[in-house]
Amino acid sequence: MRVVAPASSANLGPGFDAAAAALDLWNEVTVEPADELEVEVTGEGADELPRDGTHLALRAFALFADVEGHRFRFVNRIPLERGLGSSAAAIALGLVAAGGDAGSDELLAAGAELEGHHDNLAAVLRGGVCLSWTRGGTPRAARIASDLPLRPVLVVPATRTNTASSRNGLPAEVSHGDAAETVASAALLGAAIASGSAALLRDAFHDRLHEQYRSGDAPLLGLLRERLPAGAAGATLSGSGPSVVVWAEPEHADSVTQAIERIVPLDTTVLPLRVAQEGAHVT
Repeated sequence: MRVVAPASSANLGPGFDAAAAALDLWNEVTVEPADELEVEVTGEGADELPRDGTHLALRAFALFADVEGHRFRFVNRIPLERGLGSSAAAIALGLVAAGGDAGSDELLAAGAELEGHHDNLAAVLRGGVCLSWTRGGTPRAARIASDLPLRPVLVVPATRTNTASSRNGLPAEVSHGDAAETVASAALLGAAIASGSAALLRDAFHDRLHEQYRSGDAPLLGLLRERLPAGAAGATLSGSGPSVVVWAEPEHADSVTQAIERIVPLDTTVLPLRVAQEGAHVT
């Protein structure tokens, strides 16, 4: 069995812990019968990820089936600790590989126990652009669009950010003014995604809940906003960073990508991508 899972970018500006888009950059795992547990990893994280049952994908797999007697061969293309949903992709690989007939709601609920917050996981499991929330202690999500009217260009630095540490750096309280601005922008974001309006989406990229507190660990965000290329509608922090998404008008995606490559440090990776319209699945 071969399973693939996409990268994802959460928040999309003001949609903190609620909005995420799946991205067309894929990790994969092949699961085969074996005499004993075997784990192989190539690509991103090959020199640091565990080769036993503590691997995040195997922990997800174990929620539905025994990992013993299987060989897991991972091919990782999503950079670790860059705000691109590598942990959500790993969890999704394990869930889909072992989940069998489980529905997406059941997989989301199971995976949320491992992920903590389920915005990335919702997009990785369902594809497209998703909103997520919690009611009565139960994680919920809805896919509200299969695509966005702007093209994501990922700008990935060599440095890393630990999500838990970044989250701990956020203030416990924010001002009423900042909250009001972000609520308005988040409402605009939802309307832009659902309607497919590039004009509304351009105006929605305004956050006062998290990006200003994370910008010190994500210097590319300030740089790209100050020198936003022609043909780009805005830039948002991807998850907790330090990666940034520059949102390009589709007809200008190539020129925006080239302009970014000219202004960022040499050890930065620039990836013009699309929204992944399919979530994690067996191939």
